[in-house]
Amino acid sequence: MSSFASKTNKQSVYKSRSTSWVFSAPLGMKYEKVSVHGNLLVRDEPIASYVQKAIEGFASGRFETQGEVKRYLESCPAFPKDHPDGTIRFEVVARIMRRIHYAGYLERPESDVDFRKGHHQGLVSLVTWQTAQDHIDGAKRAPVRKDINADFPLRGFVLCNDCNNPLTANWSKSKTGKKHPFYLCFTKSCESYRKSIRHDVLEEAFTGYLCALEPSETLIALTKAMFRNIWDQRAEQAQAGMISLKRQVTKIEKQIDGLLDRIVDASMPSVVSAYKKRLARLEQDKLIGQEKLGKTAESTHSFEQLFEFACAFLASPWKLWKSGQLTLQRTVLKLAFAERITYCRKTGLRTPETTLPFKVLGRCASHKRGSGGPRIITSSFTPICYL
Repeated sequence: MSSFASKTNKQSVYKSRSTSWVFSAPLGMKYEKVSVHGNLLVRDEPIASYVQKAIEGFASGRFETQGEVKRYLESCPAFPKDHPDGTIRFEVVARIMRRIHYAGYLERPESDVDFRKGHHQGLVSLVTWQTAQDHIDGAKRAPVRKDINADFPLRGFVLCNDCNNPLTANWSKSKTGKKHPFYLCFTKSCESYRKSIRHDVLEEAFTGYLCALEPSETLIALTKAMFRNIWDQRAEQAQAGMISLKRQVTKIEKQIDGLLDRIVDASMPSVVSAYKKRLARLEQDKLIGQEKLGKTAESTHSFEQLFEFACAFLASPWKLWKSGQLTLQRTVLKLAFAERITYCRKTGLRTPETTLPFKVLGRCASHKRGSGGPRIITSSFTPICYL
């Protein structure tokens, strides 16, 4: 390395230690001159919004795998593509998910720049970023399906009744040359192997059931009362949680002080190195705790604002489905059904297992049609409403 390059690198490392990033800007961010810090990382729209939604979606579970994140980014028109066919490399997604800069922090271990708060504004919160890291490092997830497309939104989700394996789908060409869409089982040992199910027959049966999930206005009003009760309970829990979190941060600070004393007294390099790793982890936990406290202290959306979105889905999941957007359709499948649904070529769609909200609404509706007396629906703590 030349003396000039060496000097430049040292200057970059020095600036990084002062909480300003000076290396190549991450995707979705760019450098902008500001009076105090010089070149500072800022949002580079619209790519910044794409990256933000990708990380938040993965952390929240909207995207179950990094493969789904990859498909989402490929669908974003302004996101830079790696190949002529409009696709991006998996390495791009992996780098996005791991870069701490998107949370507003810095880290460069190879230059001895440890984890610290940066001057720049992150695209997501540190808590969201850490949740995404936990998902990546946690349990193994099912590999992404490459054959899911807008023509067959139920492919991979509907099971064959004879063998309990997922149905696949394809376009078949007739003698006249016209193409027709079909679902079919491709398990060789199955009785229904390669026996086609018309696309419109299966999907009409599914959409019919989806429409039947729509509750009455009365039930939606009762559901709102239930959510209001739970909201109030969670608000009380949040206050208690803030007190506990403050104690936890104080405890971490004491542990940091104790480790610093040990580092000063230690003489063996291996012991010092172990202490420094532990210290870096405690500093990160402290920053996460402080950010959680800050988020809790900030004014949040009102109950009415948040319930509006949940209510819209519960009132009519069919409206989301008929949008035709594959991402929304897959979201409906995740939120409305507790497990995959089964289809029989002879008898049609078997009654699927719905998620808890729709299950409760269904039971409420059944009870109201019956002749029983008042029934109490409760949460884990106190009665919510009477039917």
